[in-house]
Amino acid sequence: LMPEPPAFKPFCITLDTVEDVEKVVEALRPLRIANIIPNAFTIASTLYEAAGVVSRSDYVDGNRSITDAEIEKIKKDTGMGTWNVYAALYGTEESNELNWKIIQSVINANFKNHKFLTSKEMGDDPIFKYRSDLMRGYMTLQEFGLYNWRGGGGSMWFAPVSPAEGKHTLNQSALAKKILNKYGFDYVAEFIVGWRDMHHIIDLLYNRNDPEEMQRAHDCYAELVQAFAQQGYGVYRTSSGFMDLVAETYGPEIHDVFQKIKRALDPKGILAPGKSGIY
Repeated sequence: LMPEPPAFKPFCITLDTVEDVEKVVEALRPLRIANIIPNAFTIASTLYEAAGVVSRSDYVDGNRSITDAEIEKIKKDTGMGTWNVYAALYGTEESNELNWKIIQSVINANFKNHKFLTSKEMGDDPIFKYRSDLMRGYMTLQEFGLYNWRGGGGSMWFAPVSPAEGKHTLNQSALAKKILNKYGFDYVAEFIVGWRDMHHIIDLLYNRNDPEEMQRAHDCYAELVQAFAQQGYGVYRTSSGFMDLVAETYGPEIHDVFQKIKRALDPKGILAPGKSGIY
């Protein structure tokens, strides 16, 4: 469907502080809109990247949430940043190098203690290869390593959407981390920035073989939905177990519209009756 470009240049930019996530959205958004960065760029937290390559038990005792000091230890051991920005350039060698210089100049003007990483520096690094393969359109199972992070294979994806503005990053990440830590879970997340929209992808990882922990995870997810809705953030996807709760956050008016459309197109209620509260 998409011809392979003459040249492909995946890259990563590591950022050092929590606050850098707000600045990098503001710095790179104009480049994304101008198509200097031609794909949606990802800003991954330390734990989102580390979960597939390190063992949580080497850093954390028990089922409590990980501390900031323990995350710093992971950063030191792996060379990852607090935030890790991934994107790629597609085109000719000449056009890619020109756009790469523009990206570097913007980052250098706005940040300190950052690193630029390309295939030359990273070689066969599994995380860089996984990100590179995704941006090339290759299939990969690397992300399944997330489910080994806590053990037990439990996962619920929480994914609020906002405008692609830096101010939403710190607000959302702080709120999510506070709620996750309250229930003993870790903030494992990434932001995906499009032209003018931003998805905040949070994986609530838990042990589904532990009934008490599974109940905590469900309570945590419900609080995330409600807390983010109170601040005006809608969720664009959820599991079937929470579809009614998420639907309720959008209010009765839109629900009535959906209900009328459903009845007009499916008057006998054959297709997915009851999905998201619509019959």
